[in-house]
Amino acid sequence: MPLKRFKNIFVLIPAIIVGLAILAVMSGWLWETPPTPPAPQAVSLIEARVVEAQSSYEIIGVLDVEKKVDLLARVSGFLVSADFVEGSTVKEGQILFQIEPDQYEAAVLAAEATLLSAQATLAKAQLDFNRTNDLYLKRASPKSDLDTAQSALDVARGNVMAAEAALSQARLNLDYATIRAPFDGYVTETEFYRDSLVGPQSGTLASVITQDPIQVSFGVSDKFMAATRLGNGPLPGQRLDNILVRLKINGESFYPEPGELIYVAPRVDKATDTVKLKAEFKNPEGTLLPNQIVTVHLTAKVPPKVLMIPKPVVMSSLQGNFVFQAVMGPAPGAPVGSPEYLQAKVTLVKIGREYDNGYEILEGLKEGDQVISLGLMSGGAMLRAGSPVRIQDEGQRPEVGTSGVPAKS
Repeated sequence: MPLKRFKNIFVLIPAIIVGLAILAVMSGWLWETPPTPPAPQAVSLIEARVVEAQSSYEIIGVLDVEKKVDLLARVSGFLVSADFVEGSTVKEGQILFQIEPDQYEAAVLAAEATLLSAQATLAKAQLDFNRTNDLYLKRASPKSDLDTAQSALDVARGNVMAAEAALSQARLNLDYATIRAPFDGYVTETEFYRDSLVGPQSGTLASVITQDPIQVSFGVSDKFMAATRLGNGPLPGQRLDNILVRLKINGESFYPEPGELIYVAPRVDKATDTVKLKAEFKNPEGTLLPNQIVTVHLTAKVPPKVLMIPKPVVMSSLQGNFVFQAVMGPAPGAPVGSPEYLQAKVTLVKIGREYDNGYEILEGLKEGDQVISLGLMSGGAMLRAGSPVRIQDEGQRPEVGTSGVPAKS
């Protein structure tokens, strides 16, 4: 018997130990202090407002002259003068090259003499025809004499016309011997100077270009252009007549004068799938130079007004885009009648276009609605629905239509 009692005791001891452990755990669960709610997160609010949507589009462009004329020698001869400074400005009609004119002046004199002789022959032939015609009418001359007189008159008239044409060509050649600036502009460098032999085979003697105004050429996606022509394109202003063109030079510096869109290609470039555009800029100081690479900055002349909020306040989830609003309410899942506190509320929104200064809001918010713009992160974790919040000082609230980050004082 004593041995059996000891065996029963050994069986009861583990059961007692397990029971005591369960009681200890249950006591701890029953007497555990409820966790304290997290401290309210400090946040700032911003209102959804109808503001001007600021948008821009940048692309590389190349500057080109509005006018360029290559000066060619249309007659042959030695240059007797090349009166200009390379790279200088010239005036319309200014003499730039002079080919020796002597031979062409002599050709004009010879042509004038030939014309005078032909005119005299024509006058004589006219008189002969008149006399022969009178005799023929009086039946004193045969028809053959009249025909001969008519033929001589026609030949004389043809000779006069040929002489007049030769004189015009001689005068034209004399005029070609003087090469003038076709318009106000700049003259380029030249490889031909006084006593150089030039002619039609010499190629370009020099070029005259105008830099005021100057043009910039650039290309945009054919898809962009198709949508823009329909009045709903992604280019700033959404319509061609509402696009303002500016230039960036030297990195971020803007050229002070805005440009005007003057040309849209009627077809797509097959090699690049782009549509070529040209804009014109005033360039009175010659700041912009032909063939210069620039950044073309497109904005809207009249920006559209849309309901907008800053980009940083919009977040995404599987359910869609959403924002946080600060509202009064009980804790999520709390019984009816529980105390209310200021907390973060998730509001789903439908966004439209993305602009430089924010997102267009199509659904979910109305003008004047306030959303949380600062304080979305706390301790490395994002604010959650129902989290308690408190409003920061009003002086920290960002301006409407900005990035949502308050300016530093």
